[in-house]
Amino acid sequence: MPLFLTELDWIKKMNQITLTAEQKNKIKNAIHTFRKYVMSDNFRADQTERLSRVNYFQRELPPKLKELSEADIDELVVKLWASRMWGNKQYLVQQVISDNGMEKLQRAFRELLDTAKPVAMRYDAFAREVMRLGGPASLTEMLCYIQPQDCGIWNGKARQAMNVLGLQEFVNPEKYRLSGEEYETFNNVLRAVAVELRSAGFKDVDLLFVDFFLYEVSGDTIDEKPPVQSAETFDHDEVRDLIESIGGMLGFNADTEVKVAHGARVDDVWRAKIGNLGMVTYVFEVHKSGAIDSLLMNLQKAKSSPTVQKVIAVSDERQLEQIKNEAEGLPEEFRRCLAFWRVAEVKKVSEHLQSAIDVINGLGLIQGSF
Repeated sequence: MPLFLTELDWIKKMNQITLTAEQKNKIKNAIHTFRKYVMSDNFRADQTERLSRVNYFQRELPPKLKELSEADIDELVVKLWASRMWGNKQYLVQQVISDNGMEKLQRAFRELLDTAKPVAMRYDAFAREVMRLGGPASLTEMLCYIQPQDCGIWNGKARQAMNVLGLQEFVNPEKYRLSGEEYETFNNVLRAVAVELRSAGFKDVDLLFVDFFLYEVSGDTIDEKPPVQSAETFDHDEVRDLIESIGGMLGFNADTEVKVAHGARVDDVWRAKIGNLGMVTYVFEVHKSGAIDSLLMNLQKAKSSPTVQKVIAVSDERQLEQIKNEAEGLPEEFRRCLAFWRVAEVKKVSEHLQSAIDVINGLGLIQGSF
């Protein structure tokens, strides 16, 4: 299969994705800013880096699957933009290996690299089987490097760009995790966008190039006053994974779905060894629905672990207020250790930290440190 498809090939693969005049106009308006980026040194550096990642996943990784090692997993994780926010990537690598086992990783990557099989089938299988690397951002990024002509990247920036360009009717940008079928629809939307980019004069447009475009469209502006989010508008797993990534960015050993005490399994845990204090643990529970008394009981059980310093309930404003009210009658010792974190604030913190790390990485102080 050629690296770049002709415009006719793109149109044939679009599967009846038809953009409206308004959507095309929004894309056209965004192209003016994008063109400035394409003419910059930043684009040339980004292009070189991303093409090196394509080369890694298409040519360097397949021969390594015969005897996959920890060093190979380390190299793979470092290649992913989705893991760039982890301050301690070695911890992430160790967790990927321990959670999955090398034999499962070998098998899963062989399947993922088998381009003879449908994208949706490989996407669903990898997401179902592999922990930590099976999340939407990292999985779709790997697929994009493996098949840049067929696969795009579904992450926060792409979802934001879908809203800006008015493309919500095809795939819901509020969804954190897509099914394989939905991911294929998203790819078809990107092919339609690619046609518009080609019509504007850009050459060698594949879906990795479209990802460049979506990233620029999403912009770097962070909303200082995020909208109030209700339980109906936030995704539990997305918020859970954001909290994990924030912990990773801050240098904690961060994990999801952890048993911290007898009968207490929680959504997120941050751990750190701090001087004479020894191991310090912070526990987070994301509450979208269900009984609040069960939530509080789980947090009380978690607090019984001697290393747990703080337990944090995470939800929308309305439910946090209810949690605070129901916690009033609980022992004071527990209430002093109980904190509350709004979902909107979690997202804001994540965006700010990612922007800060991007700036620091741009300085090139210590390669691969973030």
